Amino acid sequence: MSAELETVDIDETGRIVIPHRLCEIIGIHPHDKLIIGVQNNTLLLTKQKISVFDLQKKEVAPGTLKKSLIFEREIDAAGKNDMLAQ
Repeated sequence: MSAELETVDIDETGRIVIPHRLCEIIGIHPHDKLIIGVQNNTLLLTKQKISVFDLQKKEVAPGTLKKSLIFEREIDAAGKNDMLAQ
């Protein structure tokens, strides 16, 4: 697997901008959630597979928002565990 590398600057508040080309490669869109971590002195960043924003685009039955938020928290935890396992 070949790596796609870019050099980016960090602003005064510690933020970076992910280059548009890299966002297109992995399908990152505005309002997506990302899981971030560190492993072996390397910054890891992966796209969360589903979020409440995705669910808001669909019609959901009343009272399901709480279940959706709990589900999102479980997805977050699973994504973090997957990232640590790599």
